[in-house]
Amino acid sequence: MNPILHIHGPIGEGDNTPPMIGAFLTENAGAPVTLMVNSFGGIASDGAAILALIEAHGQVRAEVIGVAASAASLMIMGAAQIAIHMAAHLMIHEPSNLAWGTAEDLRREAETLDKLSETYAAAYSRATGHPVERIRAWMAAETWMTADEALALDFADEVFGDEAVSQSEPVAAFDYSRFRKPP
Repeated sequence: MNPILHIHGPIGEGDNTPPMIGAFLTENAGAPVTLMVNSFGGIASDGAAILALIEAHGQVRAEVIGVAASAASLMIMGAAQIAIHMAAHLMIHEPSNLAWGTAEDLRREAETLDKLSETYAAAYSRATGHPVERIRAWMAAETWMTADEALALDFADEVFGDEAVSQSEPVAAFDYSRFRKPP
């Protein structure tokens, strides 16, 4: 059985930081590993850094077992194989940030976010084969995908799980209200 790392909660906090995930990947260099993911996202740059670490390892299977949203969906795009449980969701959107300062400060922040959006759209495009323009439109719309939709749109390679999913057990334990278009 492949070594498994569970990634639950915010990306960029606790054990979900690039150095912690990088250490796991380094310990298992040259061997297939599995990342079990249930995260609503977090720090976009940490998601991008983890994507790079996953790509460099080359033998990572990412399994979405609850939700991979925002930075979490970005990071798994580096996996050699992406599987999503039939009760899980994936979400892509434009990066966001809290900002304060002068009008000029805020304009610079907006320009930075535009650049991040372009870079992240290119990463999703590379992983899925969709044109960057299409990905950018989906990001701007904050696109939530069921497992079947993620598979059909090439954000996942496989859907797994029993066909009779218990509706009494929560898939993810966090407040979806922070997003504009939750499932």
